[in-house]
Amino acid sequence: MNYSNNEDKQELITIQIGNFSNFIGAHFWNIQEENYQYSKREQSQYEIEPEMLFRSNINSETLDKDIKYTPRLLLFDFKSNFGSMNSDGKVLKQTSKNIDNNDLFNSGSNVNKIIKQSTGKPIDRENTSVDNSNVDFEYWSDYLNVDYNGRGLISIPDSLLNIGSQGSGGNSGGSGGSGLTYDDGFDMFESNYEYVTDLYQDNLRRMIEECDSLSGFQCLIDTDGIWGGVSTSVLSHIQDEYSSKVISTFASTDYNHQIDQGNEESIDERIYNSSKTIQSIAPSSGTGLTDLFIPLSCQRWWSPITTSSKGILLPPLGNSINKSKYQTSAEIAASIDTATLYYRSNYTSQTLASFVSHLTSSPSRKLCVLSTSFPNTLQEFGFTYSSSKYGREPTFPNQPLYSHPLMNYLSPRIQPTPSSHSNPLTEIISLRGLDIFKSIDDDDRIELLNNYDKISSLFKIYLSNSYNGHGRSVLNRSIVNIVQPFIMKKNHFPVLLNKNKNNNNNNNNNENNNNNNNNNNNNLIEENQEIIENPKTVLTHLQNTNLIHPFIQYLNQGYKQIVQSKRMKRLTIDQDSFAETIEILNYLSDSYQE
Repeated sequence: MNYSNNEDKQELITIQIGNFSNFIGAHFWNIQEENYQYSKREQSQYEIEPEMLFRSNINSETLDKDIKYTPRLLLFDFKSNFGSMNSDGKVLKQTSKNIDNNDLFNSGSNVNKIIKQSTGKPIDRENTSVDNSNVDFEYWSDYLNVDYNGRGLISIPDSLLNIGSQGSGGNSGGSGGSGLTYDDGFDMFESNYEYVTDLYQDNLRRMIEECDSLSGFQCLIDTDGIWGGVSTSVLSHIQDEYSSKVISTFASTDYNHQIDQGNEESIDERIYNSSKTIQSIAPSSGTGLTDLFIPLSCQRWWSPITTSSKGILLPPLGNSINKSKYQTSAEIAASIDTATLYYRSNYTSQTLASFVSHLTSSPSRKLCVLSTSFPNTLQEFGFTYSSSKYGREPTFPNQPLYSHPLMNYLSPRIQPTPSSHSNPLTEIISLRGLDIFKSIDDDDRIELLNNYDKISSLFKIYLSNSYNGHGRSVLNRSIVNIVQPFIMKKNHFPVLLNKNKNNNNNNNNNENNNNNNNNNNNNLIEENQEIIENPKTVLTHLQNTNLIHPFIQYLNQGYKQIVQSKRMKRLTIDQDSFAETIEILNYLSDSYQE
């Protein structure tokens, strides 16, 4: 690869902890590879800077043809979850020349054919005509379209997790409903501290030494099962060793069918694990293991989807027909890719540090929420820009972006209703896609595409007008946009779903009988969703907002009930640990109180 050379961009190290985050990560790296390939095909300048995230094997002995780029990545998962990936970071992949997934080994002067059946069903990277958009892959390595560097792969022996008869939680590594908790993961790493840290400390140090100017760490972590505890242990070490570097964290929960069915045990586990993870990792009163914490979930696990006189609880992207890890992780990865353009776009000189600084307004407000949409055009939002006899006139939507019916909240328990206190304190709006204004006149289209600042200016007017009357002014606002479309191949990316704008008229208004409403609303969502192949546009909204308060309050109340009622039989919690968690959750809740 011949990557662009942007000396203003500082390098990043990506950390992925947990099986679902590695599903997200596989899609994220596939997207980065497609970003590069698009610029190469179109012979266009790099709008997204690849060198920030990728490392090379260049040294004094490397020939040009031997140069290889791999993600600058530290990845944690159980050994049984790696599928066909070997210790070098390569996948035993299916190709047209290797139909049976056999390996060839050279033994002296003779070549012996040793049959080695791969684990899982890895894609044929060479055959892009294969449609895997609706496949339910068992392993994240099955659809990975890039090679990883073996030094960054932390393969945790399944035997380390020895809790009664529990294993690693199967392919999930301990997801909601597995019986595994935050404490199991933390104890597993701390009780094997020397062994575990030996697995990654030297490799992490080597990665950092390769960087000319390391900006910080962007982290994708799981909060289900053991992974919140594992993340706490890893991030605690990183903060101790590299305290001057910025850390931002996207913390995700996987789809769980039992939670959709109202299974109390599964819901309790998720509440407990999420509470402990936020208490330990999310910053509070100037402390914490990360400088920015963004909770994500592909299902509304606290309650069914309902409507109220105050507004609509919008369905997250995970309420799609296909709720597999492959599907839901793709939607989250595409959103993270666009949401982080603030520090990855070559149109800006921003860094991860400035990204965190922009979004965080005080030491007590470092939690943010993320919403996203995959519109065909912004005309669907009520946004147009066309010529008239009076000149070029924009038309804007009536709703604020944070409550627009086409924006889907990936952060949990958000009720985006315009009120006197709804405006975000800080926000970043990111847009990508050549067709984002395809409904406008050709002359205007050329003007917009050739003037990067024009789109940002139009959005600023829209945001200022639509936020008027809904509370305080926004302290920090940034709008980032690139022309490059979002294009992925069907052999390693699923079909995404675009929520039809008419969904809001079809929701059941009865707030009672929650179980029936949950089933009815889910059916309506699925019937009215418009399937779009290879969406070319993505719009995301990151905001520091009081809308996150109900989520923190819900965890606070749920954690109290779980511990005091002793509903989770395996839990043994001392009074000091309980009091500390409640104190921090109370502090965060008060910080986001209207």
